[in-house]
Amino acid sequence: MKKIILIGLRETATEADICSWLSGFGTVSNVELVRDGDVTAPVAVIEMDISDGLALNIVSRISRYWHGESLVSAYLLRH
Repeated sequence: MKKIILIGLRETATEADICSWLSGFGTVSNVELVRDGDVTAPVAVIEMDISDGLALNIVSRISRYWHGESLVSAYLLRH
């Protein structure tokens, strides 16, 4: 299971929107939006059942990516 962090999301982002967006890359197991702190800039923690290579590909493709009117960046959590 890989965990990816998305930052720079717009205030109206929902778990369903993010799941739909990333499901084109692979199976999304869970999406959690964190709105603590600045509620206008949520952070998403996404769990996906994908390989290391695909996780790195997703992160490289999404980093500094314009999604809607927001500049989104992705990071892979390693543990």
